[in-house]
Amino acid sequence: MDQMLHAMDVALRVLTSFNAKRTPDQADVEELRRLAPLSGDAPIDELACYVVYQALKYREAKRKARAEGA
Repeated sequence: MDQMLHAMDVALRVLTSFNAKRTPDQADVEELRRLAPLSGDAPIDELACYVVYQALKYREAKRKARAEGA
């Protein structure tokens, strides 16, 4: 699985837990902190949003690169 797709998947699971007022899985929280170490002391919901944002930026850059190369 593409690393950024994996990152988005983990972040969305965490955000879904928050939305359902459940505690996110600890493995997902640890994975988010590993994926975004510079933001490690941010609240976990903000960290998840940051990871989703970065994954979307990466995907858009890949899309643009493919379009320019076509």
